[in-house]
Amino acid sequence: MPDFCAAYGCSNERTKKTKDQGVTFHNEGKRRQAWTLALRRKGFVAKPRTVLCSSHFRPEDFDRTGQTVRLREGAIPSIFNFPKSKHSQLCGSMS
Repeated sequence: MPDFCAAYGCSNERTKKTKDQGVTFHNEGKRRQAWTLALRRKGFVAKPRTVLCSSHFRPEDFDRTGQTVRLREGAIPSIFNFPKSKHSQLCGSMS
């Protein structure tokens, strides 16, 4: 089963192409509630396989010291391309 990024408007999928481009995918684990709030998707419920791609995190959110790229403890996604329309499927404003 392919993994797609759960962020609004993101089309990144875990493939050889995205891997070659340096895109990594991360599971929210203990941060599920914080990540779900950051996504701002009305009615969205994260599942155990829900992932976000590295495009939604700041460079300082990553630990790149080993062979595997990992998120630092407590990293919350913060880079999104939310629509400007009030009639979107998103809930609330986090201005």
